[in-house]
Amino acid sequence: MTSKKEGSEDYAQERPPRSSRGGPLPQDTVVHLMRSGTEFLAAMDTLMPRNVMPPEVKEHYNNIRKETLLLFRSFVDSQLKDMDKKTEAPSPRLRKIDLD
Repeated sequence: MTSKKEGSEDYAQERPPRSSRGGPLPQDTVVHLMRSGTEFLAAMDTLMPRNVMPPEVKEHYNNIRKETLLLFRSFVDSQLKDMDKKTEAPSPRLRKIDLD
């Protein structure tokens, strides 16, 4: 049986390396995070509807809901930014031509 530490090291080795420039997450990762976030919020609503939540639970729930939505906005903004970069035409480069 492997220890938790050994298992996490194996997992770390299986993951693809992050880009050195700290670029955006892969598209499938973004989709997974957004789906899991919405599933979590839906599960919380099913588990305990907001109208029966104690005030302190409702405060935490509203905070996590807001942070999840802000996270989604950040992902969408980063994807749009990348799309804009790809659509920009590259600037022409000057090059020296030697004539004989």
